[in-house]
Amino acid sequence: MEQGIQIAAVLLAAAVAALLLYRRHKRRQYPYRQKFLLTKTEYAFYKILEEKCTKNGLRICPKVRLEDFISVTGTKNIGKYRGYIKSRHVDFLICDKDLHIKAGLELDDSSHETRQAAQTDKFKNELFESIGLPLFRIKTIRSEYERQIDKMISQIRRMR
Repeated sequence: MEQGIQIAAVLLAAAVAALLLYRRHKRRQYPYRQKFLLTKTEYAFYKILEEKCTKNGLRICPKVRLEDFISVTGTKNIGKYRGYIKSRHVDFLICDKDLHIKAGLELDDSSHETRQAAQTDKFKNELFESIGLPLFRIKTIRSEYERQIDKMISQIRRMR
């Protein structure tokens, strides 16, 4: 009798284990994988930017979707104008310690030399001008990062 209870317990444990394995295996699989937020170039730039901004009481928000800080005014053609900003981002937002936006920053590498990129850059430049925020563009010349960042921070500090 005791042996029968042991066999039943083992069978029950095996059934529970099989059920758990089945459920784990049955979990829905999505066609996604995690990737890095910043490219290697953007991250190298970010480290320099972070150090200089921190010294000046500024915060950095990387890869912010335009629609997260810009809204469409009016109701005529709202879908059209929302479409221009909902799937685009700015490389970095520069904010004060209370996260009030002071400027946008685009890191321009060789990919910005295409005709499509030039149109997108023009749109972003005009968009930032229309909302009253400066948009700084910094070329991906590593030896120039510090000088370009210092110049940008100096301009932001004069706006305060």
